[in-house]
Amino acid sequence: MMRSFYSCCWILLAAGTVAAQAPAPSAEAPVDSPAVAAIRESNPTTPLELAEAAALMVDLGRADVATEYLGKLLTAQPSDDELVKLQAKFGSGPLIRFQTLPQLQPTGGEVAKLVFDAVEKLTRNPAFLQQQVDALAATDENEVRRATIALRGAGAAAIEPLLTAYATNDNPSIRTASLKIILKLGQDAEPALWGALDSDDPKIKAAALSALGALRSTRSLDVLVGPAVITSEPAEVRQAAAKAVVDIVGEAASTADVEKFLTKRTEGYLAGEPVFAGGPLTEIDVWTWGDAAPHLTKKKLSVADASTVWTARMARDLAAIDPANAENARLRLLTALQSVIALDGPDVDIKGTPADAAAQQLGSENVQDALAYALTHPRLTLAAIAACRWLGEQGDPTVLAAQNGRQSPLADALSHGDFRVKAAAVDAVLALNPTEPFAGSSALIEALIFFSKASGQRIAVIADPDEERSQELAGRLTELGYVVLSHCGRRAFFEAAYSSPDVELIFISDAVDRPGAYEMVQTLRRDKRTAETPIGVIPWIDDYSRWQVRLAGDPFSLALIRAHDTEGLTGQIQQLYALQGRLLVDAAERRDRSAKSLASLAQLSSDPAYKFYDLILYEKTLASLLGNAASVEDAATMLANLATPTAQLALVETASEISRPLVDRQIAAKAFDDAVKRNGLRLTRFHILQQYDRYNASENYDRETQQVLASLLDTMEASAKGVRLDQPGLVQPAMEEVEK
Repeated sequence: MMRSFYSCCWILLAAGTVAAQAPAPSAEAPVDSPAVAAIRESNPTTPLELAEAAALMVDLGRADVATEYLGKLLTAQPSDDELVKLQAKFGSGPLIRFQTLPQLQPTGGEVAKLVFDAVEKLTRNPAFLQQQVDALAATDENEVRRATIALRGAGAAAIEPLLTAYATNDNPSIRTASLKIILKLGQDAEPALWGALDSDDPKIKAAALSALGALRSTRSLDVLVGPAVITSEPAEVRQAAAKAVVDIVGEAASTADVEKFLTKRTEGYLAGEPVFAGGPLTEIDVWTWGDAAPHLTKKKLSVADASTVWTARMARDLAAIDPANAENARLRLLTALQSVIALDGPDVDIKGTPADAAAQQLGSENVQDALAYALTHPRLTLAAIAACRWLGEQGDPTVLAAQNGRQSPLADALSHGDFRVKAAAVDAVLALNPTEPFAGSSALIEALIFFSKASGQRIAVIADPDEERSQELAGRLTELGYVVLSHCGRRAFFEAAYSSPDVELIFISDAVDRPGAYEMVQTLRRDKRTAETPIGVIPWIDDYSRWQVRLAGDPFSLALIRAHDTEGLTGQIQQLYALQGRLLVDAAERRDRSAKSLASLAQLSSDPAYKFYDLILYEKTLASLLGNAASVEDAATMLANLATPTAQLALVETASEISRPLVDRQIAAKAFDDAVKRNGLRLTRFHILQQYDRYNASENYDRETQQVLASLLDTMEASAKGVRLDQPGLVQPAMEEVEK
């Protein structure tokens, strides 16, 4: 009987090892030992053969040949199925060896990662996981053991098939084995089980409650106690929850106790008490249950967002305990709105979400009431965003009507200090498309102007009386791409901080005086323009701990140790940005919002139906947008529609500014012509004559510039019926004709 090739290799391995241990004669290329030669002659080709050959070569002291075989394995680009089979037969030990041996890098690490990624992908595959659950009923103990190992290795990803089997499978052995595996996963199973509590299937929900009780999960009490006393829950859910509570705390809880407990916990979390441990940069796996399979899905969220989702679950249970309690119903709505943004971001559609269901149940009036409440509570800003979006989605412009002599909450949101709340309110009002005046309509124009001023720059403001320290920090920020405004004086500092929606960060040294650093922070927080701008206070090292305590109640401020290099400053900036969470707006989004707002202003100015917005009241501010516009075309169109003297002059000045791109000047000149046709020439004699001087001085300019300047004069003269407005004696009659 012939021995297998690899049996021969292992027989030869001892001789090869002895040969490998002999002193190397020189730096010449190594001579193949009999074992090495035998492996080479076998010509391994499959992924498993190449991996085994590489492992043998490592044992034989031939890392060079091992690397060669591993390289061939990578070149072959094996399928995921081949890689999984390789790992099953080859084991993880040799792969970890490939990953860690310095002589095999980087090839060894790439092979190990390729195999491990394929295995992880498979263990997250629902079909594969279901096969393993089904295998728990096998009569072959080895098959059951392999399935158990695979399911435990999949971790929380296996919870859905395990929980489904535990809840619904007819085979008692599968149900028992499924629960055992869940319990073996321990705390790793809890987040997925929490997500399963969102299921509408009472069997799934009851199974999740039972599993959490069996785990003795004390941190799950927040979401266990409610279902135990909610009368609208199916009996099996109430019983499972009640048993879980007894398993964990040792006694049952009354409805009054649960209501009191949930109220206290919810209010505490909304006041800032931590739900999960971790800093602003910590991420947590949050599982939710949806209608589509796989039902359990995972998202990585910040601690703040994960806490928001958790609080929404408690508030949902609290409202279900006593449906007649209006305050609890509002709390449920607010936290549900918060949760939608926390899970999917500020641009998500609210329609079809749990928040939408809660809002539809309570009605538009209650959503407006919730919005009014959220606008005055800084920790409910996400709810305000979602409420604005929901109101806009409903398509009912009557929500803009004044209420009890006050403008509507949606109109109030147009003046909110947070960028995202203001943006959501603007989008909602534009979607509702009111064609009649409403209380607070001017706030829409002011919000659009505010957004239009954004240039997409990244501005950082510094207050430090020490010029050397200030310049050092400014230099590092400039290196990171920021535009830095550094000021020592009180007035200049606050003007800089309030100057633009592009201000992203504020740094204050505790060496400032009159006012001091803490007073400056408080002043900035009282102004809606900087109420949520991240602020870093840089104290002397001895005062660092004291400043940590002083700023503990400010969710958007941090005490920072002075950074001495760009890397350290980058880490601090990341921490400051993390404070804003979902409220963070990057430069690209500000540019997009600016362009979108200018387009909206152009649209409002072009249609007589929107005359009630009185854009002429803002003509000077609107004219200034042309100087630094995200979209010159929209800005020029808006000014052409206004056609006021201020608007016409702004267009002429832009068209005459030779430092501007030619296309911008051509757009401005065309818009000026449109403005004059719309409303006649509205320039003063001084500005008309100034334009003739500019044209006469343009003989050395390029031809395109001369054409632009000439077109401006053509427009002016056309309005005066062809009279040259630069001729003495003709100007006054012409102007009188123009005025007529």
